[in-house]
Amino acid sequence: MGGLKNILEPAAIVTAFTAGTLINRRKTAKPLGIPDVESPLLEAPPDLKPSDGVADERMIRNRRTIQSRILAKFPFLLEIWYWLLTYWVYQGLRAFSARMISGHEAIFDTAEHHALSILFFEHLLHLDIELSVQKYILGQKPWLMALLARVYYSHIVLGVVFVVYCYTFMQRDKYQAIRRTLAFENVIAFTILTLWRCMPPRLLPEEYGFVDVLHSNTGGSAWTQNKFQLTIAAMPSLHFGNSMLIALCLIKFSPHWYLRAVAPLWPMLMGLTIVATANHFILDAVVGACVTLTAFRFNYIMLYLLPVERALFRLLRLEKP
Repeated sequence: MGGLKNILEPAAIVTAFTAGTLINRRKTAKPLGIPDVESPLLEAPPDLKPSDGVADERMIRNRRTIQSRILAKFPFLLEIWYWLLTYWVYQGLRAFSARMISGHEAIFDTAEHHALSILFFEHLLHLDIELSVQKYILGQKPWLMALLARVYYSHIVLGVVFVVYCYTFMQRDKYQAIRRTLAFENVIAFTILTLWRCMPPRLLPEEYGFVDVLHSNTGGSAWTQNKFQLTIAAMPSLHFGNSMLIALCLIKFSPHWYLRAVAPLWPMLMGLTIVATANHFILDAVVGACVTLTAFRFNYIMLYLLPVERALFRLLRLEKP
């Protein structure tokens, strides 16, 4: 089943992206001379938009290229590019970090010390419920643990479906803010987990009683279980942070009442999942939520990457639809 799952997960992502591309295809393209910036990650301020004749001529010339015509017909392809860029830059940095600290026992000892300090602080606040929750589910509701494992590994697939839904049904400015948030939260999270290494409960010594129920030889995921996996990155929990972002955005921006009604269930289920599977502490979830809210509040910071994006598009002779 493990091998089949490693095929089904990427296949589900490809299916969701394909559906988004076809659903949002354009039946008629805009005239070549009319710029229509409908779906950029970064929106140019008026004083920075090209206005001279040379720039306009280059823009029209680029709009005639094959790649620009394809993008004009299927504008959601640009969203796939942005998602892949965000995801693989983040995962690449995590993988690089994992290889750099491999074999450095002092770093792992520090991560264990940080995890124990979280347990101690949670004990003072009477929040240290992780072990009791896991023991109860393993002992009384073992069938539930199998369900929670599926919830944990549905994180990426559901996130892709969320992106497709937001692009299709939400106002464009709201969607752009959400997309920039997804990128900026990865920047914040990677900074925290690099400066403050923290071991997840499942990796603590056996005397603390936690059981690793997701990373056995028969479990795991092609996306989260490999030799480049950064294991000491419990703080913050983007699993919970992203689940909260999905719920809040659906409640606030979704035009469908039934999604607004069920949206709060997702972060509740993900919160139970990360605790019961011993992948995160309660405070990891709290910090993850704070990271996501901060990224949403200051997502405009990503606009400072606009010159980089422009240079890349000029290099590719590509004009945004």
